[in-house]
Amino acid sequence: MPPAAEDLDPKRYGHKRAVRLVNWRVEHDPTSLWLQDRLKAVRPGVDRDGNPFDYRDEPVLDPADEARMIDDAVYREDADGRPHYGRIMRALASWYPNEAERFDMARRIAENRCDALRRNVIGDPTRCYSARLVGYALTRPVRMEAILARPPYNLSAHRMRVGKRYMDRIGAYAREHGGRLPDKRQRDRIWDENMGDFIHEKIARGVQYGRGMYYSDGSNARPEYHGRPPRLDADGKPFNAREDFERMLAAGRAELDRTPGEFDDVVNRMDAHDAFASGGADAHAAWTEARRRGLDVRLIEDALGVDASDAAAWEAEYQALSSGAR
Repeated sequence: MPPAAEDLDPKRYGHKRAVRLVNWRVEHDPTSLWLQDRLKAVRPGVDRDGNPFDYRDEPVLDPADEARMIDDAVYREDADGRPHYGRIMRALASWYPNEAERFDMARRIAENRCDALRRNVIGDPTRCYSARLVGYALTRPVRMEAILARPPYNLSAHRMRVGKRYMDRIGAYAREHGGRLPDKRQRDRIWDENMGDFIHEKIARGVQYGRGMYYSDGSNARPEYHGRPPRLDADGKPFNAREDFERMLAAGRAELDRTPGEFDDVVNRMDAHDAFASGGADAHAAWTEARRRGLDVRLIEDALGVDASDAAAWEAEYQALSSGAR
């Protein structure tokens, strides 16, 4: 007999009562995550707006198809050997210049998203672990920027752009040097060149470029502060802005690694139902909503049998409306 949900530690097993029990069961029997009868919807449900839905006819995703979808989201090779970098892998490109590290993180994110989704579905008899729901989970955005913008990092939008461009240059260096990353001295030089280019581009365009912009020697990057004493760190040494950014990035990566199922709250709010509701849904409306949300519209096209010519016409219409709204 499983214990009562109230007796389980929320920090260990989760704060939602149903999920807490699921996590306890999975801990004691990991195979329960793969039981087809647990992953299938067994009764209809009602969304948060009071609209009924029924996924009982939805088939459970086959494990082999799940593996293929994970490869599509991360990395696979075409029949002719050409590499295909998936959505998750591409989203990490700036923050992980080492391709092996980027692949490992992308793989963990994809696999843990599926694991978290299985646990949510097992805890809700109205849900089905279907190809459409898994496709939705794997196309959710990866937001390293969102992590770095939150406490304790509080990285401003301007510093975020500088940091992202710096990491892009580190990636370019690695590609030019057989995958080898630059040493500290070289990274200082790349940081300073990148910071100077960023500031002068902003000046040339006549736009703001924020505060807190420093070079690796602690000097302020804003031209009006040229010649002033450098900023000092807690030890009284010149503040190295490159090292400070890399420390925050390393901490942000560790946080991303700890919480790879960052889409979990979204899934719990049933946004997947909003995007993929099928019973009597208008295919064009469903496609447009998925496109607006930045989801993979191919899943909608496959699920609703949308003809390629219709999809092309809808894309042209969407682009025209988007251009007119700007």
